[in-house]
Amino acid sequence: MDAFSNSEYTYWWGPTAAMWSWSEERIRRRFADASTQQFKVVDDANGTIVAWAKWDPPPRMVGLRDGFVVYDKAGESVGRNSLGADGKNGEGKGKEEAGENTSGKSHALGPPEGSNILLFHKFFDGIVSMEKKHKASEQLDREGLPTYLEATSAGAPLYQRLGFEAVDTLEFDRTEAGYDTPATLCIMIREPRST
Repeated sequence: MDAFSNSEYTYWWGPTAAMWSWSEERIRRRFADASTQQFKVVDDANGTIVAWAKWDPPPRMVGLRDGFVVYDKAGESVGRNSLGADGKNGEGKGKEEAGENTSGKSHALGPPEGSNILLFHKFFDGIVSMEKKHKASEQLDREGLPTYLEATSAGAPLYQRLGFEAVDTLEFDRTEAGYDTPATLCIMIREPRST
């Protein structure tokens, strides 16, 4: 929250307390979603989590590579490579079959209380359209496909150093929120590497 609270992409946000609550629910859903892999970066000196990221494996991916661990609700490891090509966990039940709606996608939660609903939908509809345009759900080194991400202006230089190239931009008109400059996300692709 602190990292993004002053960014140009928060023009649609609601009051701080509502955004904290909304973001917490979004993150909880992401961690509960068996089809999404989570990564954390821990400070070795004190054990504090300093960063985390998520990865949505392509639907056609069969299993997970060595080193991927699936966790249960209590945070205990329940096995490695337990996610199949159908996106189901090791118990054989996907989130849809279990009757759960655990999607951590921001638009799945709907607009946070007090946010600008119109701008919320424009923002996330734009992101979804870029994901479809660049086939984000079909990408993976092992399949010989590129890797996709959306980067903020602060993050883009880091991703460039990791081999990503800018291929598109997603610009948001913020005039309705009282700003005279647009917000722009950099759409980036990294070509597949040999595995």
